[in-house]
Amino acid sequence: MCSIVSLELDNDYILPVVMNPNGLFFPQSIQLSHIQITLNKFGDCVHLLTQLGSQLCSFAVSIVDVYVQNADIISQISSISCPNLKQLTVTIYHNIVNYSECIVSLVQRLSNVEHLTLLAIDITTTRLTHFVTEFDLENDIVSYMPHLCRFNFHIRSILENASPVEIGTIRRSVMKCEQDVICTVDYFNNNYGQCQLYSIPFIGNRLDFISNRFPLFDMNNMFSMVTLLLLFDDVKPFENIFFARIAHALPNLKTLEVFNKLEQQEKETITTNNLEFGHLSALILLDIHMDYAEQFLCRSRLPCLTELAIRKQVLLTIVAHDSQQARDNCSKVENLLSSNKWSDSIDAIRNFSHLFPIENRVEKN
Repeated sequence: MCSIVSLELDNDYILPVVMNPNGLFFPQSIQLSHIQITLNKFGDCVHLLTQLGSQLCSFAVSIVDVYVQNADIISQISSISCPNLKQLTVTIYHNIVNYSECIVSLVQRLSNVEHLTLLAIDITTTRLTHFVTEFDLENDIVSYMPHLCRFNFHIRSILENASPVEIGTIRRSVMKCEQDVICTVDYFNNNYGQCQLYSIPFIGNRLDFISNRFPLFDMNNMFSMVTLLLLFDDVKPFENIFFARIAHALPNLKTLEVFNKLEQQEKETITTNNLEFGHLSALILLDIHMDYAEQFLCRSRLPCLTELAIRKQVLLTIVAHDSQQARDNCSKVENLLSSNKWSDSIDAIRNFSHLFPIENRVEKN
């Protein structure tokens, strides 16, 4: 029987726990040395590395959930040995509760890594007493990897009731590193603050909880490969000029989600519909002021829009405008999602059925 040497699974496919009765991943793969995989739980990652770590040369893992209550899983990290592992990529976009106990402890065990990529976009643990900065990465990760040649990262840490931090303080610690690094700190009216720390060039394909204050727009097109963007601001509304800059800075944007309930202040000055998001296929407008639905559906061109998530009353208001631009933008929508049932009123369905192909409409409770 031939033994598997390399295994790569699409990032969208989450591998279920596949272990034999002895608790082994891929028991016949004694030569498996390269893995690219998405796992549901951090514990699955620990079990895999415990079994296969000694034979791996490269390991790329996306983990859905890093919330570990089982102390045995954390204690097993110390038994992991990966002497041949040279390339490591760890990606976690949500639910990073046990950052220090799990992620930091795991990476510290992998001391022979030469190329490290760490994308940790939602560190929300209450155990953090300060934002994660380059100083922490240097002390907690880099100092444990004497052979490290390249460290790409994007770290987003979140603190409740965060005390204001001078950005200059963080920049001083960043400038001690030879690698180009950018750090931004943001505070919101919901009593949360966040710090986004990322290496240059930017290597991720998504940006989360971006506000008006994020330095998204630069002359070097730093974020041109971003395909997923989540916008959030409860301090200031997003104006037309902000979206115009996004259209220019993120030419490959495919998925956009907007959270902002503040009314636009400059909409009266808008006289043309000249914004185009040429690749945007999914638009999520569930927690917004009405102005943002009008901004995208009535005053922008969305030639590739196939999925729309929007509150029913907001959509019916758009329908009542009877805008030709809205008709054009919605003509290819295949999935229409809402927090409300569409079927509770047959008249409502008929009102917007001329915009959306009724056979492709999807209800979501």
